[in-house]
Amino acid sequence: MKKKLAAVMMLVTMVFTVCFVSSAVAPVNVQASTASSLKKKTKAVVKKVTKPEDTKAVKMKKLFVMLEKKQYGYKRTIGFKAKKGWDKSFALDLLKTKKGSCYGYAAAYGYLVKQATGYPVRVGVGKTNGFSGKLQPHAWTEVKINGTWYVCDSNMDKFAEKGSLKYFCQKRATLKNTYNKYKKVKYTTVKF
Repeated sequence: MKKKLAAVMMLVTMVFTVCFVSSAVAPVNVQASTASSLKKKTKAVVKKVTKPEDTKAVKMKKLFVMLEKKQYGYKRTIGFKAKKGWDKSFALDLLKTKKGSCYGYAAAYGYLVKQATGYPVRVGVGKTNGFSGKLQPHAWTEVKINGTWYVCDSNMDKFAEKGSLKYFCQKRATLKNTYNKYKKVKYTTVKF
């Protein structure tokens, strides 16, 4: 009986150690690994899609149009929570699998632009009415150029506007009917 009890206690201790102690350490390593992989992936994509002699504006447009191509599809995200590091993992996932929700498109475009231009970039998470006319959860990219923030929403442009570039590099005031009705936007700064 004592041997069985000792074996059960050892098993419980091992399970506790694996499940709880290692999970407390793992996210730091996973986040560092994701950041490193994302930096390599965005560098490769920027090199493939743009030319060194392209202006920053041309690079931004080429990367935006790339995300609207047929090989990039939609993958729904349910119950999204903006936890620390979400942007890097969503960006990397979209760039690897070529599928994602608005969160993946916004994060991926943000990191691609940051890599290609060095501009200040942020991802907005809030609600817009661009798809159905009613407010619904959404994420988009904003890029700061010469002191002004510009909306670059590749997901909205691809799926609501069929690639018209209506949501490419527009002043927020131009799109106020889509983005300004929800006041509690949370921004994540894009940085490697």
